[in-house]
Amino acid sequence: MTQTRARLPTLGDVATLAGVSVSTASNVVRGSDVVASPTRKRVLGAIDQLGYRPNALARQLLRGRAQLIGIVVHDLANPFLAELASIAEREVARFGYGTMFCTTDGDPARETQTVSLMLENRVAGIAFVSYLDRAAKIGEQIGGQAATMFIAATEPWSDSVSVDERRGGEIVAEHLLGFGHRRMAFVRPSHPDTADLLRLDGFSRPVANAGGSVMVVEWDAPDGQVIVEGTASGWEAILRADPPITGVFASNDFTAIDLLDVADTLGIRVPGDISIVGFDDIPAAALRRINLTTVHQPRHELVRLGVEGMIGRIEGRIASPPLLTLAGVALRERGTTGAATGDRCGPE
Repeated sequence: MTQTRARLPTLGDVATLAGVSVSTASNVVRGSDVVASPTRKRVLGAIDQLGYRPNALARQLLRGRAQLIGIVVHDLANPFLAELASIAEREVARFGYGTMFCTTDGDPARETQTVSLMLENRVAGIAFVSYLDRAAKIGEQIGGQAATMFIAATEPWSDSVSVDERRGGEIVAEHLLGFGHRRMAFVRPSHPDTADLLRLDGFSRPVANAGGSVMVVEWDAPDGQVIVEGTASGWEAILRADPPITGVFASNDFTAIDLLDVADTLGIRVPGDISIVGFDDIPAAALRRINLTTVHQPRHELVRLGVEGMIGRIEGRIASPPLLTLAGVALRERGTTGAATGDRCGPE
């Protein structure tokens, strides 16, 4: 037997039942205050009786934008970024907006394609969770068609909410220097973004001023090639160097946790032989078996400020040039850092 779907009530049906014109019924649906109270009550009664639901797409076309916020994430495999995206979805919903998610994996072509798709769907705003490969090109592509916000990242052409990345690197340096470490390493991905570079700058300056040194290691954890000054290397050669590196600052917790596993495999004690510090303070960092010393980013505060600022742009409450808001960072001292011993030569 063929099933036929019942016809959904239209605005015209509402107008007929209420005895008004379609334009009057439309004014009531849109919340206009030009309709007299008795007429409004008749229209609302007809809506309730018929079970009429306004066509969201039609409303979006009339307004020129959707009740949607696009969220662009570099990599959902990174637990810090994944958590930011999850918090953003909840914050956006709090304002009555839906979300449209896309991940780019740092691919410039996918960044362009993602933004095109969002603009075609008339999103009201786009939140970028992390940096873009070609941010200036994306800014030109958007061209004011949607409000924009960078969360845990910054761009001069857009509103941004982030932490003081350079200060984060400084407090790691101060912490390790205070434990007597002087020969250190900074571990970053093979394609560092602005945050990685700022963290390195904040870290390396105090170390240099204290007479220490920083080896920059490129590593896409956990299986990527280890590169030092453009040359392939290996963790055993780096961690067993003479004199040894005793303090390592990883540009994110994801990398730091993988480095803990490397040290364990090589029989290098943490923090007995080497101290390791991460950045972000993802939930896994506080687990007893990991207990990672790391720089805490206030995730909920970053997202809340970012979403509130973007909604303010969308709804016309903010009309200033692009705003940069910085949140504070703090060190979470746990069990992966301690005093430099200076006597490590291999496993016990």
